[in-house]
Amino acid sequence: MNTKIAALILGAMAAIGSGSPMAVPNAKSTIVARGSAENSTAPGKFHTEVANPTPNAITHLFVCIDKNFGGRCQNLETTTNVCFNLGNGFSDSISSLGPDQGTTCTIYDNQGCSGTSVGGIVSPGINDLSDFGFNDRASSYRCV
Repeated sequence: MNTKIAALILGAMAAIGSGSPMAVPNAKSTIVARGSAENSTAPGKFHTEVANPTPNAITHLFVCIDKNFGGRCQNLETTTNVCFNLGNGFSDSISSLGPDQGTTCTIYDNQGCSGTSVGGIVSPGINDLSDFGFNDRASSYRCV
């Protein structure tokens, strides 16, 4: 058996056993939010995939419309290294957010992960985006 394939299989088995996210090489990312349609901005849609480089893993970004993780919140399931536009009332409405441990995210004030950004966001996150001059400004994000 090819050593790369064997290493991939062993790594996948270890990730499944540990409950941690697993990388899926060369897979198309379609995970946007539980129960929503891929690449849609229909009601119930939390974010839209913008770019599709080879994804690394599944992670989460917890977003809330009020500071201190208050108000309406959603734990967005996302693929690393993919830009997502926020939707369903979250675009230009987020006041606090935090990614899963081991994930680093950047938020952008324009769709398509462009414009002014706040990067280096790690767990436990930011409880008040106004501290960064970014309250109610995020329109898209990317996590690694």
